[in-house]
Amino acid sequence: MQNKSVYFILLLVVAASGTYASPLFHTYRSSSNDTIAAELEKMKNFTTLLSLAKIANLTSTFENASLAVTLFAPTDSGISSTLKAVNISASAIEKNSTLVKMILEYHVVPEPLKTSKFSALNSYKTLEGSNITVTKNSTGIFVNGVPIIKKNVKADKSIIQVIDGLLIPPGIVV
Repeated sequence: MQNKSVYFILLLVVAASGTYASPLFHTYRSSSNDTIAAELEKMKNFTTLLSLAKIANLTSTFENASLAVTLFAPTDSGISSTLKAVNISASAIEKNSTLVKMILEYHVVPEPLKTSKFSALNSYKTLEGSNITVTKNSTGIFVNGVPIIKKNVKADKSIIQVIDGLLIPPGIVV
């Protein structure tokens, strides 16, 4: 198993790579030889996530072709709306690389998970150490209540699940 720093970097890179236009619950592609970072850059709605990965020194992790994880990647607008909802500016978070790393590691599960594996209620341990809850019902698939808006994006051995919000680990005050 790779260290937590590598997984955390992967998470940050995924969230910061640009804008994309795709329908909800669309499968991007079935296979890719590109890294998580390259896939995030292609989708172009993850610049904030990629920037946060740099702050947390996780960029090389997201560029690791042998990594086999699931990244719940928040879009730029998802990060922005979550921070606005908790009345925190992005610049305030960016000043604390340890906090950024913890938040990003909370978006990574150390195994590749396609949405077909999810049932009504699932719990997965993240690289940060806390669990996330994935629920699946007739209205969609949600991670801690945040919708998955683009599913099963393949990146080498990893899977990216695009989400419409930032996940905050339990006990973290931002």
